[in-house]
Amino acid sequence: MSNLTDIFQELAEYRHQLGLPPAGSDGDRATIAKIEIDGNSFFGINSGSNPHPRKITMTVNPISRTHAEADAFQQMLDAGIKGGKGRLIVDRDLCRACGRNGGVRGMARQLDLEELEVISPSGSQIIILK
Repeated sequence: MSNLTDIFQELAEYRHQLGLPPAGSDGDRATIAKIEIDGNSFFGINSGSNPHPRKITMTVNPISRTHAEADAFQQMLDAGIKGGKGRLIVDRDLCRACGRNGGVRGMARQLDLEELEVISPSGSQIIILK
């Protein structure tokens, strides 16, 4: 397992490839998320900064629908991957809609995940779904 520095460095490199400023810097308006499951990885970006926006067909609240987490989960759904244990890495803490109000939990449940580890700058938490 990579350490947290390596995990966030990968997100920083993805940001750089997209021409986005570093996370948390002046002018940063983007969020990058990465979901990992069964050897597959999907990078998501919020819709306002996404050069390749995709239609979110999952059932999710209107706020989370535009967020990087929804983009990553939608890619997982589009790839036909369901079930198992996943890991979601986000380069900023979950907002209220995605975190406390259950947006991420609801998307993970729709993908029939058993468990999801969420890693953000403020730490890690495990969401048990089954």
